[in-house]
Amino acid sequence: MCAGPNISPDHVDWLDGFYIAAALGIARDVPVYFLTKSNNYWWTTVTLQIPADRRESVVDMASEYLQSGKVICNFIEGQRNTGRLLLPGKTGAVRMAMAAGVPVVPLGIACRPGKTMAKSLVKLFSSGQDVHIRIGKPIHLPPMDPNEASAAKLKEETQNIMRAIAPLAGKRY
Repeated sequence: MCAGPNISPDHVDWLDGFYIAAALGIARDVPVYFLTKSNNYWWTTVTLQIPADRRESVVDMASEYLQSGKVICNFIEGQRNTGRLLLPGKTGAVRMAMAAGVPVVPLGIACRPGKTMAKSLVKLFSSGQDVHIRIGKPIHLPPMDPNEASAAKLKEETQNIMRAIAPLAGKRY
């Protein structure tokens, strides 16, 4: 079985996971798994989840999923960001991809975000809500144990991914 890529998008709206799951999972028949701490019933019914258990290494757990051919989505900014500038990326996407020996695929999401989940749902079902998901070229990372990679190397590779996401998202980094 082929290893799956680690998808790393920016995070604009409450429904970004749904948009990605719909675009890739439904339209392209590529199931996408999301790391989550949420027990939210609604979220679990519309996405495939990998429950992030703090007692187990999330990087190790994600690496197993990636090596088994599953596609994981990891919002690299770590939170929703409706600004014109990308936030500094978290190193988790790089560590997971290095551990699994898979590429990171940058994604950019552009839409009119809602300030709450309810407002995002209203926008989704209103006319004129365009959602654009742009997929970048895979970024191949140097094979290495993420536990042995220096903090500077992890940050450098994360910044490369953020620079790839910026034009896809229509933002600056």
